[in-house]
Amino acid sequence: MPYRAVVSAELAKLFGVLSHPIRIRILEELKKEDLTVGTLKDMLGITHSAVSQQLAVLRSNHLVVEMRQGRNVFYHLRRPELATWIMDGVSFISPDASEVEKMISAIQSAKSAWGDEKKAPPRRKKRGA
Repeated sequence: MPYRAVVSAELAKLFGVLSHPIRIRILEELKKEDLTVGTLKDMLGITHSAVSQQLAVLRSNHLVVEMRQGRNVFYHLRRPELATWIMDGVSFISPDASEVEKMISAIQSAKSAWGDEKKAPPRRKKRGA
């Protein structure tokens, strides 16, 4: 069915836009309030041009909209529920408690098998001693 291909392609395009961590952070920051490039720069700890580049991608994909107020340009989410939807995705990346316990156990077993890293390495005997 061709409509499924169209929808799949559009979703893939959206996921591609969302595939950059800075863009996700921008969307999450804009969930709370409209912000300027300068404010986003300070919040994200990146350059003005880096923020502008990521906003251009988000703008061209119709995820954010800009509004001018005097000399300032504020950005806001076109659909604020997108940020909520993104945060819902955290449940897919959060490790299961049993996985965490297995990993901790594996680390402890490896440390026991390989010896404690804090111990000093054995000293070599000097020749002729």
